[in-house]
Amino acid sequence: MTIFKRRPNENFWCYKVRLGPNQWRTFKGFSDKRATDEKARQHQAQIDRGEVGLVDAYAEHKVSPLTQHVADYLAELIAKGNDPENTHRTELRLKKVLNVCGWNRLPDVTTTSFLKFRDTGDMAKAAPKTRNDYQQIIRQFCRWCVRNGRLPLDPFQNLATVKVNGDIRRQRRALADSEVERLLNLSPNPRKTVYMAALLTGLRRAELEQLRWTDVHLDSPKPYLDVRASTTKNGQRAITWLRDDLATALRALDQSGEAVFEVPDMETFKVDLANAKIAEKDRAGRIVDFHCLRHTLATNLGRAGVSVQTAMQVMRHSDIRLTTRTYTDASLLPTAEAIEALPRWEVQYQGQAVRAVGTPDVEIISRATKGATKTGAFSCVSVPSDAPQMGLTDKEHTRMDSEKSRDLHGVGAGNEKFRGVGIEPTTKGL
Repeated sequence: MTIFKRRPNENFWCYKVRLGPNQWRTFKGFSDKRATDEKARQHQAQIDRGEVGLVDAYAEHKVSPLTQHVADYLAELIAKGNDPENTHRTELRLKKVLNVCGWNRLPDVTTTSFLKFRDTGDMAKAAPKTRNDYQQIIRQFCRWCVRNGRLPLDPFQNLATVKVNGDIRRQRRALADSEVERLLNLSPNPRKTVYMAALLTGLRRAELEQLRWTDVHLDSPKPYLDVRASTTKNGQRAITWLRDDLATALRALDQSGEAVFEVPDMETFKVDLANAKIAEKDRAGRIVDFHCLRHTLATNLGRAGVSVQTAMQVMRHSDIRLTTRTYTDASLLPTAEAIEALPRWEVQYQGQAVRAVGTPDVEIISRATKGATKTGAFSCVSVPSDAPQMGLTDKEHTRMDSEKSRDLHGVGAGNEKFRGVGIEPTTKGL
């Protein structure tokens, strides 16, 4: 029983009484809060004693078997054109929850019993993503019951999900270029095209299986796939552009049937991996499965310098963290090349230019102002090709240290920390 105002500027109070398990109803009270509270207490007491005859709009649905509600829900999903594989998966998981929790009627559906199912026993050992998936499925069912007048409210609307970050049980990796080449060259032509499509479009296994030739537009100036909303994971239509080599491979396939691909099962895929000498699991315990082809696409987009926003569109991700963290294999990114691509600076020390080995002559980049450091200012200048190189001998270091100490009159002890890093203090401009 609660007392509240629907809006702050209202001049009357409302109260909510409990009609039964997870069933509440709101009534209008008085402008006086204390009077409303007293009325609510009396009303709740009358209901608890059975003295108030209220028409229960959900009475019929309360006594119906829960399995019948589930059957009606699944039938509606199928009628709306949902993916049959996803619908079957939903059915299996719903029935598992009903069986383990012991739910027979809608009033039995409670968060307490579900939490016991989700957080104890075998389910406690499952990945957080799997446990959240069960919660999402049962919540979608309850929300459907609310929309159809079978439940007054969703009992799971305020139930928090399990934290997923840092606890991914199935670690996947992307394939290296050499591995992709071996996989494509060893596979028979039909499977080769399936693998190319997964690597260049990011379509998932189920999306590839449901692709029809009517979805393929090879005669367009820019060939593309029009992936139907009923077949995508997020339920949204997707336009996927085709690279020329993939379009050519698709034209070479037999187009007499309805389906574009016969996607290989996992056993066949494992055979292809073995023939291509690709390990199913690396030393870090990361696995390779069909979905890794999608990870490979995300990683290659990052390697190619594609912007994150564009990569998200290609991958059809709504969360940037999926693209940058989950699907991008950081071990394959060209981090060493990225460091080499950074600009190089040529610095003058004590009137003598010092530049890194292999760097070309450059113009003046910048000049630090007086007092930029405790020991002096830095000066970046153009350096002739015959300027001394980095990597001085011990004798040269000794001479430079002596000159530095003399010119700075002993100021700035510890200047040796600059040695060998391409930046040396100078008194020029002080």
